[in-house]
Amino acid sequence: MYVLGVDPGLSNLGWAIVEDKDPPDLIDFGLIKTEKNLKEEERLLKIYKKLKEIYKNYSPKYTIIENIYFKKNIKTAIKIGEVKGVILLIASKFKSKIYELNPSNVKLHFTGFGGSNKNNMKKMVKILYNREINDDDTVDAIALATSFINLKSIGLDSDIIS
Repeated sequence: MYVLGVDPGLSNLGWAIVEDKDPPDLIDFGLIKTEKNLKEEERLLKIYKKLKEIYKNYSPKYTIIENIYFKKNIKTAIKIGEVKGVILLIASKFKSKIYELNPSNVKLHFTGFGGSNKNNMKKMVKILYNREINDDDTVDAIALATSFINLKSIGLDSDIIS
């Protein structure tokens, strides 16, 4: 069974397919980039089309999205909300169950420390999957999917997963 981790962003959307087995296996990953000179609706359509390909190829049972909180930049929050809407739509269309994890729980259940930095996250990807990935958004997507699998396997999903 596959789990899709998604780190939503309009310019850069990280994604990862992780197989739910013991130990989890990183199957595929990538970054969906959209150009800032395109209209917003064109950027959202590009994200939709790329995600549709991923869902067609892997049929993930679960889609895990980072639950993002914004305190200052409302424009960014709105754009991320629109991207999340695209993700929710495509996941629902492919009957993938949707869950959200907050960043500190992902860090805690991926590295063992809720205050981990980006380098810690990249090192854990190297340790767990023997891959050197430098893109932060892709690393976050891998961490989301892996954390969900770990939480589900020990029965903590009802307390931490929303």
